[in-house]
Amino acid sequence: MTTPTHDPTPSGVPLLARGKHRDPADGSCLMEYVSVLSGRRFGDRPRCTHPLLGWLARRVNDQVGDAVRARLTGVAPALVGTRVHGPHARGVVRAVVYGELATLGLVGAPRDPWLRDLHDRADEHLGHRVSGRRSLGATDRNRAFEAACESVGDLDREDRDRLLAVALARSVTRARRHLRLPAVGVVLIDAERSVAVLH
Repeated sequence: MTTPTHDPTPSGVPLLARGKHRDPADGSCLMEYVSVLSGRRFGDRPRCTHPLLGWLARRVNDQVGDAVRARLTGVAPALVGTRVHGPHARGVVRAVVYGELATLGLVGAPRDPWLRDLHDRADEHLGHRVSGRRSLGATDRNRAFEAACESVGDLDREDRDRLLAVALARSVTRARRHLRLPAVGVVLIDAERSVAVLH
């Protein structure tokens, strides 16, 4: 006799997969799901999402394993409507994303000077204490992501993946707050049915 398995993914929610897909029948990544939710043309770069948040969502989607990726659908509604045009929007989102990546990296490498400096510069920017010397503009986003992943690389795969999912969720919710967008709840449900709700 086989024991039925319980899939905590709600019915009607797509099963997310790595990479880019031709159409929804072929599967979807997180950002392709966002394009469908927003009523836009199917694709992994919907115009309704801030480009840096979209980049982070694609990187996390492709980095994590299947179990955690399935839970990323809870972030999708909050990604819709984050593309804001304004004089400070780009810098605010950059500071939020880099700050969250640095926070993630400091979990595994609390004394890493590069991650500590990145974290401090992001905080300075969000606190409006920015000097040209401490700008985030020259920071390579791929280096920030890879440094964060490398620093938690010794953790169990699922623990590392959960931390990446939380970094994405926190980036999106904090960006919405700093951009003064309406709050959208983000729910991440993992296989053990523990729930993280962020606003």
